[in-house]
Amino acid sequence: MGKGQFIDVFFDFKIWGINSNIEDYRLCLFLNQELKWHLKRVQDIEYYSPQIKNVKHFNAYQFNNEKDYYTVELIQNKNSGNVLIPELKNIDFLFLMKGEDDYFDVETFIKSLSKATGVQLVSPIEINSLKSKHNLLIRHFNESNKKKD
Repeated sequence: MGKGQFIDVFFDFKIWGINSNIEDYRLCLFLNQELKWHLKRVQDIEYYSPQIKNVKHFNAYQFNNEKDYYTVELIQNKNSGNVLIPELKNIDFLFLMKGEDDYFDVETFIKSLSKATGVQLVSPIEINSLKSKHNLLIRHFNESNKKKD
């Protein structure tokens, strides 16, 4: 009888929900202007959904700050009637930050993020409370598999 494998995944990022009624690319433009970033489009998050028997796609944008050693990512939570994280169906975008956060002030960050044109609401999310948090890792697993080919 075969043994099962257990893969322990460590979620080493902070996450916020953003509500906005504008398109993702316009939100990125306004975030770039407000926060002096350079968010750029990266590979979509995509996965097969047995419910719709098709692949779901969610746009993603990323900025890597090499000076301060952190990476931020903006991901669509809703696209064409599909939701990436079903528990957060009222959230339009997911904002992830990973990397160095020793000098990171959450209050100042949320205020700066909230000032960007088009942002209606910014709310912190506890990653471990999400049942479907693994949907955020699908692209990263796909990217590591492509590198092996």
